[in-house]
Amino acid sequence: MSSEELNSYGDPLIGHQLVSVEKKDYSWFFRFSGEVSVATESAWRLINEDRIVVTSEDHGHQFGLPDPVDAASMVLSSIGGRKVEAAAISACSGDLTIEFNGCAQLQLLQMSGGYESWRLFVRDSETICTGGGEIAHFPRR
Repeated sequence: MSSEELNSYGDPLIGHQLVSVEKKDYSWFFRFSGEVSVATESAWRLINEDRIVVTSEDHGHQFGLPDPVDAASMVLSSIGGRKVEAAAISACSGDLTIEFNGCAQLQLLQMSGGYESWRLFVRDSETICTGGGEIAHFPRR
Protein backbone atom coordinates (compact mmCIF):
# COMPACT_ATOMS: atom_id res chain seq x y z
CA MET A 1 0.00 0.00 0.00
CA SER A 2 1.41 3.41 -0.92
CA SER A 3 2.07 6.12 1.66
CA GLU A 4 -0.45 8.32 -0.13
CA GLU A 5 -3.17 5.67 0.20
CA LEU A 6 -2.27 5.04 3.86
CA ASN A 7 -2.42 8.72 4.72
CA SER A 8 -5.78 9.12 2.97
CA TYR A 9 -7.27 6.94 5.72
CA GLY A 10 -6.29 9.58 8.28
CA ASP A 11 -7.68 12.47 6.22
CA PRO A 12 -11.13 12.36 7.89
CA LEU A 13 -9.46 13.63 11.10
CA ILE A 14 -8.31 16.85 9.44
CA GLY A 15 -10.25 19.94 10.53
CA HIS A 16 -11.86 18.24 13.51
CA GLN A 17 -11.28 19.09 17.16
CA LEU A 18 -10.49 16.73 20.01
CA VAL A 19 -13.52 16.85 22.31
CA SER A 20 -12.93 14.07 24.86
CA VAL A 21 -10.43 11.51 26.10
CA GLU A 22 -11.56 8.56 28.19
CA LYS A 23 -9.89 5.48 29.64
CA LYS A 24 -12.04 2.41 30.21
CA ASP A 25 -10.24 -0.68 31.51
CA TYR A 26 -7.36 -1.16 29.05
CA SER A 27 -8.81 0.99 26.27
CA TRP A 28 -8.34 4.65 25.51
CA PHE A 29 -10.96 6.56 23.49
CA PHE A 30 -10.15 9.83 21.72
CA ARG A 31 -13.33 11.46 20.41
CA PHE A 32 -13.28 14.24 17.84
CA SER A 33 -15.98 16.50 16.46
CA GLY A 34 -17.82 15.21 13.40
CA GLU A 35 -18.43 11.62 14.55
CA VAL A 36 -14.74 10.69 14.33
CA SER A 37 -12.94 8.71 17.04
CA VAL A 38 -9.82 6.67 17.67
CA ALA A 39 -9.60 3.80 20.16
CA THR A 40 -6.47 1.99 21.31
CA GLU A 41 -5.24 -0.50 23.85
CA SER A 42 -1.64 0.25 22.89
CA ALA A 43 0.79 2.97 23.90
CA TRP A 44 0.29 6.58 22.89
CA ARG A 45 2.03 9.85 23.65
CA LEU A 46 1.39 13.57 23.39
CA ILE A 47 4.30 15.71 22.19
CA ASN A 48 4.43 19.49 22.01
CA GLU A 49 7.03 21.58 20.20
CA ASP A 50 9.86 20.66 22.56
CA ARG A 51 9.06 17.60 24.70
CA ILE A 52 6.83 14.68 25.60
CA VAL A 53 3.92 16.07 27.63
CA VAL A 54 2.31 12.79 28.76
CA THR A 55 1.96 9.17 27.67
CA SER A 56 -0.47 6.35 28.31
CA GLU A 57 2.26 4.78 30.46
CA ASP A 58 2.26 7.82 32.81
CA HIS A 59 -1.43 7.49 33.70
CA GLY A 60 -2.00 6.74 37.38
CA HIS A 61 1.64 7.13 38.42
CA GLN A 62 2.50 9.66 41.11
CA PHE A 63 6.11 10.56 40.10
CA GLY A 64 6.52 12.49 43.39
CA LEU A 65 3.61 14.78 42.49
CA PRO A 66 0.78 15.61 44.90
CA ASP A 67 -1.65 13.45 42.86
CA PRO A 68 -1.30 10.61 40.34
CA VAL A 69 -1.10 11.66 36.69
CA ASP A 70 -4.47 11.86 34.94
CA ALA A 71 -3.33 11.47 31.34
CA ALA A 72 -6.81 12.07 29.90
CA SER A 73 -7.19 15.47 31.55
CA MET A 74 -3.61 16.42 30.60
CA VAL A 75 -4.34 15.67 26.94
CA LEU A 76 -7.59 17.65 27.01
CA SER A 77 -6.00 20.64 28.74
CA SER A 78 -3.15 20.60 26.20
CA ILE A 79 -4.95 19.99 22.90
CA GLY A 80 -8.68 19.88 23.62
CA GLY A 81 -10.49 22.14 21.17
CA ARG A 82 -7.52 22.43 18.81
CA LYS A 83 -8.04 21.50 15.17
CA VAL A 84 -6.27 18.62 13.51
CA GLU A 85 -4.00 19.94 10.76
CA ALA A 86 -2.64 16.63 9.47
CA ALA A 87 -2.72 12.89 10.09
CA ALA A 88 -0.10 10.42 8.90
CA ILE A 89 0.24 6.65 9.09
CA SER A 90 3.75 5.18 9.03
CA ALA A 91 4.12 2.64 6.23
CA CYS A 92 6.68 0.57 8.17
CA SER A 93 5.14 0.55 11.67
CA GLY A 94 1.50 1.57 11.32
CA ASP A 95 1.95 4.34 13.91
CA LEU A 96 -0.70 7.06 13.59
CA THR A 97 0.46 10.64 14.12
CA ILE A 98 -2.22 13.29 14.51
CA GLU A 99 -0.90 16.85 14.24
CA PHE A 100 -2.77 19.71 15.89
CA ASN A 101 -2.38 23.44 15.40
CA GLY A 102 0.09 24.90 17.86
CA CYS A 103 2.87 22.33 17.24
CA ALA A 104 1.38 19.36 19.09
CA GLN A 105 1.22 15.71 18.04
CA LEU A 106 -0.76 12.79 19.39
CA GLN A 107 1.09 9.62 18.40
CA LEU A 108 -0.65 6.24 18.62
CA LEU A 109 2.02 3.58 18.52
CA GLN A 110 1.93 -0.01 17.28
CA MET A 111 3.85 -2.00 19.88
CA SER A 112 3.17 -5.56 18.72
CA GLY A 113 3.84 -7.88 15.84
CA GLY A 114 0.61 -9.75 16.55
CA TYR A 115 -1.99 -7.59 18.30
CA GLU A 116 -4.10 -4.80 16.86
CA SER A 117 -3.15 -1.32 17.99
CA TRP A 118 -5.48 1.54 17.11
CA ARG A 119 -8.84 1.77 15.35
CA LEU A 120 -10.08 4.88 13.58
CA PHE A 121 -13.85 5.16 13.32
CA VAL A 122 -15.47 7.54 10.85
CA ARG A 123 -19.16 7.69 9.92
CA ASP A 124 -18.66 5.59 6.82
CA SER A 125 -15.52 3.54 7.52
CA GLU A 126 -13.21 1.89 10.01
CA THR A 127 -9.42 1.68 9.72
CA ILE A 128 -7.48 -0.75 11.91
CA CYS A 129 -3.75 -1.04 12.60
CA THR A 130 -3.28 -4.80 12.78
CA GLY A 131 -0.35 -6.78 14.16
CA GLY A 132 2.99 -5.80 12.72
CA GLY A 133 1.68 -2.45 11.51
CA GLU A 134 -0.41 -3.60 8.56
CA ILE A 135 -3.41 -1.37 7.90
CA ALA A 136 -6.88 -2.74 7.17
CA HIS A 137 -9.62 -0.43 5.92
CA PHE A 138 -13.32 -1.31 5.94
CA PRO A 139 -15.95 0.92 4.36
CA ARG A 140 -19.25 0.73 6.24
CA ARG A 141 -22.44 0.08 4.36
